[in-house]
Order: sequence, then C-alpha cells, then structure tokens
Amino acid sequence: MEHTTLGPKDLITIQDLKEHLLLLQKSVDEDESRYLVRVLRKLSITRRRITPQILAKLIEESLKEESKTKSLLVTIFPSTLIKEDEKEEEEKEMQIEIEKEEEKEEGEDEEKNKQKRNIIVQAKYPEEKAYLQLLSLLQLFKLKDYENALKLCEFSIDFIEKKNRRTLDSFLSKVFFYYSRINEILGHSKQIRKKLLSAYRTSTLRRDVSTQAVLINCLLRNYLQFNLYDQGDKLISKSQFPPDSLNSQHVRYLYYLGRIKAIQLDYTESFRCLREAKRKAPRAGARGFRLSVNKFLCIVQLLTGEIPEIELFMEKDLHKYLKPYFELTSAVRTGNLGDFKKVVLREAQVFKEDQTYSLILRLRQNVIKTGLKKLNSAYSRISFEDISKKLQLDSSDSVESICSKAIFDGVIDAIINHEEKYIKFKEMGDLYSTLIPQKAFGQRIKFCLNIHNLAVKNMRFPEELLKEQEEIDTEDGKEQLKELEKMSANNEEGKGDFDQGEPGNL
Repeated sequence: MEHTTLGPKDLITIQDLKEHLLLLQKSVDEDESRYLVRVLRKLSITRRRITPQILAKLIEESLKEESKTKSLLVTIFPSTLIKEDEKEEEEKEMQIEIEKEEEKEEGEDEEKNKQKRNIIVQAKYPEEKAYLQLLSLLQLFKLKDYENALKLCEFSIDFIEKKNRRTLDSFLSKVFFYYSRINEILGHSKQIRKKLLSAYRTSTLRRDVSTQAVLINCLLRNYLQFNLYDQGDKLISKSQFPPDSLNSQHVRYLYYLGRIKAIQLDYTESFRCLREAKRKAPRAGARGFRLSVNKFLCIVQLLTGEIPEIELFMEKDLHKYLKPYFELTSAVRTGNLGDFKKVVLREAQVFKEDQTYSLILRLRQNVIKTGLKKLNSAYSRISFEDISKKLQLDSSDSVESICSKAIFDGVIDAIINHEEKYIKFKEMGDLYSTLIPQKAFGQRIKFCLNIHNLAVKNMRFPEELLKEQEEIDTEDGKEQLKELEKMSANNEEGKGDFDQGEPGNL
C-alpha cells in the first residue's frame, strides 16, 4: 500500500466513525440497544466510505497500544500509510472543511459543531473493538485480501465468544457470515462444517437469535454446494429457524428451503417458499439473489403444471439473463417436445451453472402432457403413430404407456383401444361446472389472507407513541370515571328529591 494524504471528506468520515464509537459507548453505559442498532443500520453506507488509510488513522487514535486488537489490525493497516509530515496539513484541512459545513448548515447549535471538530475517543468496551474489527473485515473483503480477512475472522470469533456478551451477538453473526463466505471462495467449505455446527449449538444455548439464523443459512448453503440435500433436510427438520430474525436472513432461508423441497418432489411447498422469497427480497439491489430466485421459481412453477407470468421475465436488470428460461417456458407452453430438446441442448451449460439442469430434465413429462391436452381439444380420435409425430416422440412404442399415465393422472379424459392402436377422447364438459375454479379462487383467498397476517405481524410502533397513547387513555379513563360518578350522584339526588315529592322535580 502506498502513502496517501487523507482528504477533507476522509477526515469527516473519521469523525463520523468516532461518533459511532461514542454511540456504542452510550449503548453500553445506558443499557440501550437502540444506539447499537443505529450504528449497524448505517454499516452499508459506512463500508462504501472507508478506505485503508481511514482505518489506519482510526485504529491508531482509538485503540490503546497494549490492545491485542490493535496489534493485529496495525499489521494489516499500518499507521505508516499516513505520512507524519502530513498530519498537520490534515488537521488544518479538517478544520477548513468543518467550517464550510458549519456555514451551510442552518439552525444548529454552535456548541455541537465545536464538539464535532475534535472528537477524541478511546475504545474501552468490547463492542467498540468488535466494531473496528468488523470495519476492517469489510475493507479486506472489498480489497479481496482473503487470507488476512480469514485471520481476522478467526481472531474476531475467538474474541467475541470469550466475552460472551449479548450486545456482541449482532457482530458475531456478521463475522460468521463472512467467515463462511471467505472459506467458500478459498475452497475450504467442507473443512469448516464442523465448526459451523458447533457454533450453532453454542448460539442456541445462549439464545443468540441473529447468529442462529446466519449459521442455519450458512450450513444450508454449505450442504447445497455439495448436493447434500438429505443432510440439509435433516437440519431443517431438527432445528427451528428464529421467527424474530432479520428479513434478509429469512429470505435466504426460504430460498434454500425452496430448493431442497424442489429436489424432494414437493413442488407445491417449494413454489410457496420461492414465491415468498421473491416477494420479500429487496426491489433494488441484490440482483444475483433475485435472479437465482426467479430461475428456480420459473422451473418449479412449470413442474407444478402452471405457466409463469410474462412479468417474471421482464424485470429491467434481469431479462437478459432469463432469456433461456423464457424460451424453455415457451416450449413447455406450446407442448412442443422438439423445441424443448433444442433449448435444453443449446443452453445445457447455462442450466448446469445455475444448478437447475436436473430439475429441467423432469419437465419432459410436462411438455408431453401439455401436448396431449392440445390434442384432446383438437381431435376426437387419433392413432398412436400420429400422436408420436405430433409430439415429436422418439418412437411410437412408448405412446400407449404415456397415454395410460396421462389418463390415470387425470390430465386427459379418454379411452385407449389397444387392438387398433388409437385413443378416443371424450367430449370436454363445461369447466365452470367442475370444482377447478373454486379451488383456484380458494388458493387466491388463502394467499391474500397470508399476506395480510404477515403484514399485521410485522407492524412496528414507536415506543414513545405507545407510552403517550397509554397516558392519554389513562387520563381519558379517569375523566370518564369522574363524569360517571357525578352522573350517578346526580341521579341519586334526583331520585331522593322525586320520592319526597318536591315540586321542582315534577
């Protein structure tokens, strides 16, 4: 790394990071988790602003010399990245930049601005050290320095687990996520499986919800990487995913669960999980995740016998990558086995990379069933040989067994003449006289009610408003009680007056 001068924006970033450290101190001192949550929420923005030079200066100023965290981080981000003779210039530039910002800002107190100029923070709690370790880890991951990042992950995990403080749980979950991801990139996924399982047991005993959710997802990803679907299913059956976990972790869990259920032929449950994962995924960003969900959702919906909506393939930043799946869907919709085979052969490499190839091979029966439905609506009687030509089957010998299976499954309503080798279709009745529309309507109602229940469950209200409402309710209740007492007293007085027969009450 070369020596570089810290610019005015970098110096402001350092001051912001010091404010984050102060918030962490305040969170521990006042035992208020909301300050910790506020810092973690800004992490996605902070990670884009930090540089190795910023971290080097922050580590040098915030950590004590005897700190083990500092001794490790200094070797990764040495303070020599900043020249000694440039420190005075940096301080002057910082003062100039802050003064400019003060002129732009209106209505702020001068005392707050003065305090912001020279924030001196010394990390005295493990939360602050864990935060600095996490920032360093994010920077190393960004620079693709995976060897140093792995060392830092192992150090952070050991550091946080020894402290055993509930305020460090959020940091531990994030470190474990990058620990799993870095080992996957380096090709060490199989070696870390035991450690992940051990860590999951520990987090369960400690009731660490955030770490439990992350580790379950890491283990499921690990199993899917090596096609260990049975082990993944056992993990799901033996563990319980925390209902209070973050939305991002819940979405990942639904995606992995949908993939496992698809391999196990439970297409209905798989489709439900993948559809919910798509609905809960972020609209902007996470393009790779949304793309993978759309691919599996398309295949699973085809396997259930339904045709995906055109909107699935028309998303702005995804339609280019979903083109092979759109062509595949068109072949299944038309019931053309020849076109289906061409698409599968041409895009086989793409499907294998997406890990959807084995599921796509199962779609052959769906293409044949769609073709038979079309023949049912067009013909009253057709020979096996003609069916073989129309559906572009390899030979006419298997037509009889295919038609028998379709009749047994209720795909078509027909009679097979085995001697003369033809099939006679029965006349199609009125669809609305059957229970099919009722079932479809019932499914839609169930889906809408499920969304409503989830929305109500996830609603959050500020605590201050709730307290104010409770105070108002208690005050209103007291006033109403006073009014009722007055009314009852007046009634009693009126009763007495009336019994006595006074003229004023007649």
